[in-house]
Amino acid sequence: MTAWIEQHSAVLQIIASFATLLVWVFYAQLLFASYRRIRRPKIVINQMLGHSHKARFLISNMSQEAIHIETVLLCLDAGDTRLCEVVTDADPEQGQDGENVSGGDGNGKYQARLEEVTLQGPLASGKCIELGAMPNLLARVRRHIEKSDQDISQKGRVILPDEAHENGQDCRIEFIVIGVYSSEKGVIGASRTFVYDCNGNLRPEQVQTTQHSGMLARRRMARLHSQYI
Repeated sequence: MTAWIEQHSAVLQIIASFATLLVWVFYAQLLFASYRRIRRPKIVINQMLGHSHKARFLISNMSQEAIHIETVLLCLDAGDTRLCEVVTDADPEQGQDGENVSGGDGNGKYQARLEEVTLQGPLASGKCIELGAMPNLLARVRRHIEKSDQDISQKGRVILPDEAHENGQDCRIEFIVIGVYSSEKGVIGASRTFVYDCNGNLRPEQVQTTQHSGMLARRRMARLHSQYI
């Protein structure tokens, strides 16, 4: 046995070196995967209260570190156009339950916690924040259209979900979250689309939230962010 080992020592040494290399590659891959998991941002957009038109939505931070939310957009795809409305801050005309919030303390000042006024700010790892109820969010879009003097009933204009439902059409509603992750340069984003079908049900179009953290995706998020800030 010893003579055989001495005779094939060169070949055995090559095999041992190759096996050692495979072990190092395996551990390097594990370390790289762990590093990517730590550095990769992940935002989850969820729907609550079933599939009714009164559903509410949550933004959750499933990243390893905090994410600073910059902008939240609600985009409607119905008819022949696309309309995006910024819903980062609370509606100045509506409270969380649809009540007027112009007053509050007797002096015409509205007293509220920061998270009740805006979604903008840091969201810690494993934490979530409520985006709001669909009726209130769509009411903001409707007022935006009315202020813009757009006729939502004409062809070529934006059709809101309730009107699409009356016409037997589906309406796509997309939420886009743009934020800053840790010490990463630029912005990152996440989006999820929901379909308001002709039966009046609201359901997610995708199983998971789409993450926009690649180089090209970040550029698109940066352009979108600069458009609505």
